[in-house]
Amino acid sequence: MLKQITHKNNKELSAAKSGMSVTTARKYLATNKTPSELKKERFWKTRSNVFESEWAKIEAMLSKAPGLQAKTILSHLISEKPNIFNDCHERTLQRLLRKWRASNGSNNNVIFNQTIRAGKQSQSDYTSMNELNINIRGDKFEHLLFHFLLPYSRWEFVEICYSESFDSLSKGYEDAVWTLGYVAPEHRTDNLSAASKRSGSK
Repeated sequence: MLKQITHKNNKELSAAKSGMSVTTARKYLATNKTPSELKKERFWKTRSNVFESEWAKIEAMLSKAPGLQAKTILSHLISEKPNIFNDCHERTLQRLLRKWRASNGSNNNVIFNQTIRAGKQSQSDYTSMNELNINIRGDKFEHLLFHFLLPYSRWEFVEICYSESFDSLSKGYEDAVWTLGYVAPEHRTDNLSAASKRSGSK
């Protein structure tokens, strides 16, 4: 952009139009490089870590009380070594604690809150009953339960079926909504291949 402008105008006017000083404009024009190309990657730290000598103590404190805040820990360090630590170090300690908790902190449960609306959705799933070892006249009765549910009101419907098939899903759903007397706009079921793929020839 700067080089294109200088074809028609002087360097001072070109620099002003590009939003930079004349000195900076001369530098870019002389090198024929963009600002991103001239920027060098920095591999050194501008300041030493003032908490390095006390980090083992800080980790011990966090192990006993993981919820300790940077302000509390810093107040303790200031009381012990006021000639080294002061309130200006709080942001540095906060950054170090975030980094420590990301790799060493306790694992928190991830919760996705759901907003359940009345009459909006119904759900269904299958439950194998074979682990109960149900016998009828000495013969093992192997079967599944088709379970239909309204998540808002917790209204339930259950019926016996013998396979996780599209037929059993259709029959179970139809019997459930007939009994309920209502069809919700949305229905969610488990990842049943027979329900999500077309049957027969392609």
